[in-house]
Amino acid sequence: MTLGYVELCARRLVGFALVLLVLSLMTFVLARVVPGDPARMALGPSATPEQVAALQVEMGFDKPLPEQYLLYLGNAVKGDFGKSLVTGRPVTEEIMSFLPATLELVIVTICIIICVAIPLGVITARYRNSWIDSLGRVFSLTGVTMPSFLFAILLQMLAATYFPQWPILGRVDHTLGFQASITGFMTLDALLCLRFDVFFSAVQHLVFPAIALSMSGIGQITRITRSAMIEHQRRDHTLTLRSFGVPQRVITFRYLLKLSSIAPITILGLEFAALIGNAFVVEMVFSWGGFASYGLEAILQKDLNAVMAVVMVAGIFFIVANLVIDIILALLDPRLRFKEAK
Repeated sequence: MTLGYVELCARRLVGFALVLLVLSLMTFVLARVVPGDPARMALGPSATPEQVAALQVEMGFDKPLPEQYLLYLGNAVKGDFGKSLVTGRPVTEEIMSFLPATLELVIVTICIIICVAIPLGVITARYRNSWIDSLGRVFSLTGVTMPSFLFAILLQMLAATYFPQWPILGRVDHTLGFQASITGFMTLDALLCLRFDVFFSAVQHLVFPAIALSMSGIGQITRITRSAMIEHQRRDHTLTLRSFGVPQRVITFRYLLKLSSIAPITILGLEFAALIGNAFVVEMVFSWGGFASYGLEAILQKDLNAVMAVVMVAGIFFIVANLVIDIILALLDPRLRFKEAK
C-alpha cells in the first residue's frame, strides 16, 4: 500500500514538473511577442535611447532568446522573477506581500462551500423531487449562473440598506492601526498578537467577500453531490443495506457520502486553485488588495515580469491542488491507487 502511494506521488511529480516547464516556456514566449519594448515601458517615454539600451542589457534582453529563457528559468527555480517594470521592486517580494490576503479569502471561501454545499447536496438527494429538492436546485442554479461580482454588489447594497455599520471595504478597520506582518493572514496574526478587536474586525471584513466568492462553488458542488448521491442510491450495495434494515441515516452518512465524495473533492480542489487567480473581481469590489487584483493590475500596466510570475504562481497552485486531490482520492478509493500501480 505504501509503495502504491509513493509510486502515485512520483508519477504525478514528474508529470507536474513537465507541466511547469511547458507553462514557463509558454509564458516566456507570450511575454516576448507582446508589442512594445519592456525597457521603454519601464522607463517611460521621456527616457533616452542610451537609458533604454542600458536597461535592456541589465534585463538580459540583448541576449539570444534561448539564452534569455534559460536565464529566466534558472532564476525562477530559485524564486527570482526579476524586478517589476512599474515599481522597480522585486516581483517575488510584491507577490509575497499580496498573496496571503487572497489565500485567507480563498480558504474561508472553501470552508463556506464545504459547510453549505455538501449538506445541501445530501439533503436535496435525500428528499428528491420534493419542494426541498426544488428549492435546492433553484439555489444552486442561481449560484452557478450569476457572476461573483454581481453577488458582491448585491451584498454591498444589502449592507448599505440594512447593516450600515457593517464594513464592506478593505481587510480590517484602518483606525486600529494593525498590519499583518507575521503570516500575512489578518485573522491569524491578530490572534497571535492577542488583538481580539482586530480579529473580530477582520472576520467582519471577510464575511461578504467570502460569501460572494463562494456562491458559484456552492452551486457546482451542490449539484454534483446531489447527482452522485442519487446515482449511488440506485446501486445494489445500497439496496442490500436497506434490505438488511440498516437505518437510512447510517446509509447516507457512513456509506453513500463517502462513495459520492470523489467528484465533489475533485471540483473543490480545482475551485481552490482557480480562485487564487480568479478572485480579482470580488477583490476589486471590496478593495481587498490581494494577489488576484495584483495580477490584473500587472496585466493592465503591461508589467511583463509581474505577469509571468503571477501565471507561474497560479500554475503552481493548480499543480499542488491536483496532487493533493490525487492523494485524497487514492485514500478514499483504493481502486484508483491500484490502477496507477499497474
